[in-house]
Amino acid sequence: LNGISRTISARYYKDGSEVLVPQKKGVNPRRLTPRECARLQGFPDTFKIPVSDVQAYKQFGNSVTVPLIQAVGRELVKTLV
Repeated sequence: LNGISRTISARYYKDGSEVLVPQKKGVNPRRLTPRECARLQGFPDTFKIPVSDVQAYKQFGNSVTVPLIQAVGRELVKTLV
């Protein structure tokens, strides 16, 4: 829960088995909600998700994690300068 997440693929909507959230003992783990997928990809909570859950899973699975790319870019600039 506090570690690093596995990659969310665009096919997450099918079964969501690659990233599951543990629940209390005796209860099966659940898959991420579209909002949780958005958060993992760096979208703010104010980001509106105006599409169905299936479409949201596809879109977040295909998106680029902007905060990560920004951090990599900053490090590249430091190295090149």
